[in-house]
Amino acid sequence: MCYNLDMNILYLFLVVVFIFIVFPVLVRASIGNNKRYHYRAKSHMMTRAEERCFRSLEKKYGAKYYIVPQVHLSALLEHRVKGQNYRGAFSHINGKSVDFVLLDKKSFEVVCAVELDDHTHARADRAERDREVERIFEEAGVKLVRMG
Repeated sequence: MCYNLDMNILYLFLVVVFIFIVFPVLVRASIGNNKRYHYRAKSHMMTRAEERCFRSLEKKYGAKYYIVPQVHLSALLEHRVKGQNYRGAFSHINGKSVDFVLLDKKSFEVVCAVELDDHTHARADRAERDREVERIFEEAGVKLVRMG
């Protein structure tokens, strides 16, 4: 009789654990894997100031260089440098971008990156970001031109 009572309690315990712990975890995991994000097109890819700068660069350098807007640093810089944590290095540049990159039309080599210094660059957090981007480009040997 005691054995049946112990088994019943064990089964009841397992059912409670499943209902309150295992089942919710499984449900959350399946919802997370099937999450569907929604997007909509932006009306403009660049700000008005960036558009003006682009047109100016295109007029002055368009015959010799491709002007590519909104380029992520991870597209320009190799983060797999011997002796460092690759993931950390990628994470450090991921999400950062420059306003324009000039590419040689014949070789597709990077001539320089261009940062347009608008009013947002006066913020303390942005100034710190700008100094770090300058350091990164200097260390990588890529010319960075600031326009203001």
